[in-house]
Amino acid sequence: MSRCRAGWAVVLWVFTISTAALAADTAATPPRLRVAVTPIASALEWTGEQPTGVMVDIWENLAGRLGVTTDFVKAATFSKLLATLPAGEADVALGPIAITEERERRVDLTHPIFHSGLRIAVRQRNNSGFLAALRSLLSWDLLGLLGLVIGLALLSGHLLWWFEHKGNDRSFPPQYPRGVGEATWWIASTIVTGGCDDKHVDSMLGRGIALIWMVGGIGLIAAFTSVLTATMTAERVTGTIQAVRDLAGRTVGCQMEAVSIESVRQRGGIVQEFSTLTEALDALDLGMVEAVVGENQQLMYLTNQSRRGTIRLVGAMFDSFDYGLGLPAGNALREDLNTAILRMREDGTLNRIKEEWLGSHE
Repeated sequence: MSRCRAGWAVVLWVFTISTAALAADTAATPPRLRVAVTPIASALEWTGEQPTGVMVDIWENLAGRLGVTTDFVKAATFSKLLATLPAGEADVALGPIAITEERERRVDLTHPIFHSGLRIAVRQRNNSGFLAALRSLLSWDLLGLLGLVIGLALLSGHLLWWFEHKGNDRSFPPQYPRGVGEATWWIASTIVTGGCDDKHVDSMLGRGIALIWMVGGIGLIAAFTSVLTATMTAERVTGTIQAVRDLAGRTVGCQMEAVSIESVRQRGGIVQEFSTLTEALDALDLGMVEAVVGENQQLMYLTNQSRRGTIRLVGAMFDSFDYGLGLPAGNALREDLNTAILRMREDGTLNRIKEEWLGSHE
């Protein structure tokens, strides 16, 4: 009986030691997280077997603070990146993901990591020739100035004819249509050349009108030339889209699932979606869309590439938003990540990593 008890004691001792060793080994192994990533210009690139970029460095710092290891899961597009969370294919979506109300209903989002906004990219025009120059003339500023000059010339033509036709019928015939036409022609000649050799003005009131047009014509020619030059230059460089207000009725390329889609639609633009921002810019280069709207930092990065020398950014940044990380709804990791992000922000680590990759921007 004593031998049996001794045997059971040995078995219990071995079991206890094995269980303790297994527990110690389990405690020493940090938990592994599946982190979904997709190539995003200026934020993340997939090079070789592992991703690189500012978002990867930020995540590695977060992972170190949380005591976890990482298995990166590659998603081909941004829309597929967002789909990995509800599908249970990833524990974290690295993004960066714009924090919006619509996305918050689908997944959980962390505290902000980046602050950014939207920007417009257009194709630089380099057309030359008569038709291109003629199209450049069709601007509201130029047409408005031209209409003002014609209106003033017609009004002054009537006054000049009224003052001159009774005593100067050779230069300004008394017949109304012909006389007003001759007076208006004299004013047009005065604006362009400073006078008209085959006509003269005799009355004091008529000469007063003539003096005004001789002096004012110099200013009108200068203003007309200035507006014409500015219009043709703006049209040649950026086309007719120069600010967010010009998107109405235009075909605009956007990345699928991006916040730019709703922004463009709210402004009356016609959205054409592409899997990546790079594909949207390629379509712009080929003339398939009239503009591309995307995140400012990504557009700056992509348009600075040498092969995109015909694409320019126009207008100011608009519809600003924050970027964060995505998690499955109700995930307990969110609180730990938020705490780690706040600590990175407070100790300056977050800004240091961003400046290493993106430079310092005020």
